[in-house]
Amino acid sequence: MISKFTIQKINDEARVEDVVGEFVTLKRRGSNLIGLCPFHNEKTPSFNVNPARNIYKCFGCGKAGGPIQFLIDYQQLSYPDSLRYLAKKYNIEIDEEQLSDEQKQKELEKHNLVESIHIANSFAQKFYTDFMLHNEDGGIGLSYFKERGFLNHTIEKFQLGFAPDQGDAFTKHALQNGFQLEVLKRAGLTSPKENSTYDFFRNRVMFPIHNMTGKVVAFGGRIMVKDPKSPKYVNTAESEVYQKSRILYGAYFAKSEISKKNECLLVEGYTDVISLHQSGIENAVASSGTALTPDQIRLIKRITPNITMLYDGDAAGIKAALRGTDLILEEGMNVRVVILPDSEDPDSYVRKTGTEGFAQYVKDNRKDLILFKTSLFADEAKKDPIKKAELIHDIVQSIGKIPDPIQRSVYVKECSQLFEMNEQVLITEVNKLRRRKINEQKSAVEKEESANRDKQEDFLPQNIHQEQFNQQVSNVRVLERDIIRILLDFGTWEIPVENDLLSVTAYVLDELDDIEFQTEDYKTILAIIRQEFGQGEVKDDKFFTSHEDEKIRELAIEILTDPYSLSENWWNKYKIVVPEKKFTFIKDIQSSILRLKQFLNITEIKKVEQLIKNSKDEAEQIKLMMLHKMLIEQKKEFARTVGNVIYRPTT
Repeated sequence: MISKFTIQKINDEARVEDVVGEFVTLKRRGSNLIGLCPFHNEKTPSFNVNPARNIYKCFGCGKAGGPIQFLIDYQQLSYPDSLRYLAKKYNIEIDEEQLSDEQKQKELEKHNLVESIHIANSFAQKFYTDFMLHNEDGGIGLSYFKERGFLNHTIEKFQLGFAPDQGDAFTKHALQNGFQLEVLKRAGLTSPKENSTYDFFRNRVMFPIHNMTGKVVAFGGRIMVKDPKSPKYVNTAESEVYQKSRILYGAYFAKSEISKKNECLLVEGYTDVISLHQSGIENAVASSGTALTPDQIRLIKRITPNITMLYDGDAAGIKAALRGTDLILEEGMNVRVVILPDSEDPDSYVRKTGTEGFAQYVKDNRKDLILFKTSLFADEAKKDPIKKAELIHDIVQSIGKIPDPIQRSVYVKECSQLFEMNEQVLITEVNKLRRRKINEQKSAVEKEESANRDKQEDFLPQNIHQEQFNQQVSNVRVLERDIIRILLDFGTWEIPVENDLLSVTAYVLDELDDIEFQTEDYKTILAIIRQEFGQGEVKDDKFFTSHEDEKIRELAIEILTDPYSLSENWWNKYKIVVPEKKFTFIKDIQSSILRLKQFLNITEIKKVEQLIKNSKDEAEQIKLMMLHKMLIEQKKEFARTVGNVIYRPTT
C-alpha cells in the first residue's frame, strides 16, 4: 500500500492544470483556466480549472475534483494507479507500506468497483491465455493464431487467448477464486441466464483491449465456427472502465513508437495491428471497425498531429477511409490516406511484401486527405457537371473544417487548379461555410449558456454587489452555504478580535455558538469542522477538496468554485480597482454571520407569533409576548447593522 506520506507528497506536488492540460485544451480566463468539458459534449466551455485551489469543476455536467480524481474519472484508473501515474510524472519516489494479512483483507474490501473490474479483466486474460496454451481444447485457438503467422513473442505481447466452448467454464473458475458474481457481470465477462449464469465469451479467440496504461479494460472475441446467428466479432459492453469511444486498440503498445516517428498509422482490425507490430511497424493502432470519435482523435493528437489511414482497396475500404475524416481535420491534424491493392488488408499485405516492402508502399502511395478525395472522383466528375459540382461541394466542406487559415488557403489553391476553377469562387464558398458554422456555434453557445445559467442558479457568487446579494438571499440553505464557503475559503486565515488574533474558523464557530444548520449536507461539513477544531486542528480548503468521502469532496469543490469570474482586462481598461479578498474578507464574514442570524431571528419571530395566536394559557401568552418583544428588538438591531429598512405597520 502506498504510504500516507507519499500520498501527501503527491497531493502537494501534482498540479491540476498540468494533469488536465494533457487531455483538454485550456485557455486562461482571469485567474482560472477554461476548456470544453471532456466528460460531456458541449460547444461552449463550462469546464473550469482553478490552479490556486488545485481543482476542476464543470458547471455543465457537475464533474469535479483534483488531479487524482481527474485520472480516475477520465482515464478510468484506480486510486492507486492514479497515484502511481502522478508519482512517475512528478518524479516522486513511492514509499510502500507492508501490510499484514488482516490489513490486506481490509484493503481488498475497500477496492471500489473500478478496481475490481480491472482485477477481474486481468484474471480473465490470464485464464484465456493459459487455456489456449496449456489445455488440449484450447489448441484450436493457438492453431488459428499460428495460421495467421503470429509468433510466440507476439502472442505473449498482446496477451492473446481462447475462450472455452463450455457454457460457464470461466465463471466457475473465477467464482472458485473468490470473485463476486456482480463484478464479473459488470465487467461484461459473465451474463445472466434464467436462474444461472454463463460466460459471455465462448469458443472464440480472444483479443484483450488495453488502456493507455496497459490495463486490460475489455475484450474482443472472434468466432471460430461460421454461424449465421452469431456475429463474427463480439466485444465487451461498455463499463466503468471501458468506453469504446475513448480507446484505440494497440495504443498502449504503439504510443512510444508513434511519438518517435511522429506519425500514427490507423488501421481497421486487431490482426492488422498485431501483424504490423510483429513486422516491426509498431506505430499502428486500430479503431476496431468503428468510425473515429473525437476522443480517439484527441488521444492520437496528444502524441502526434500526423495520422496516416491504411485501408483496403475495395469500395468498402475507400468508404471506411473517408469516415470521420472531417472530425480529424477539425482537430487541426494532418491526415493522409493509403489505399492498399485490391483484396489486400494491412495484415495480408505486410506478410506478402515484408516490412521494407510494406513501408515503401506506404511512403510511395500516401496522399493528403483533401487531394485524395479530389483525385478519387476527379476523372469521373470531369465527364459529369452534376457530379463535379457535388464533389466540389464535398471538398469545400472538408476544407471549411480546417482551423488553420494558411492550410485552408493552400488547399483552395490546389483544388482550384485540379478542377480548373476560379480560386475566388472556392474561397467564397469556404467563407460561407465558415460563417454558417460560426453562426450555428453562436446559437448553440447561447442555448447552452442559457441551460448552464439554469444549472448555476444554486451557486452563490462570491464577489457580487450587496444589493444583488440581498435579492438572492431567500432561504436558510443559501445562507448556510455561504457560511460553509467562508469556513472553507478563509478558515485558516486570522482575524483581529479584541487585541487578539483568532483563526476565522475559531471566530465563526464562536459566533455560531449552538446554532445548528438545517441543510443536511452543510450540517455534515460543519460537524467535521467542529470535530477537527475540537481536536486542535484548523483544516484548509484542500482537506475538503481532496476528502476521502466523495460526496463531501464534490460539495466542497462546488461551493468553492465560482461560475462567475471578474474580467481583469475590463476593470483595468476603465481604471477601476477591484479590492482583493484580503481587504474584504472580514466584512464578508461578519455580513454573512449577521444575515444568517437575522434570518433565524425572523423565523423565530414568526414561530412565536403563531404560538401566541394558538395559546389559551394567559401566563404562557405573557411569556411569549415578552420573548416576542425581545426578538423584535433584536430584529431592529440586525436591521441597523445590516442596513435593511424596517417597514412599520400603519395604524
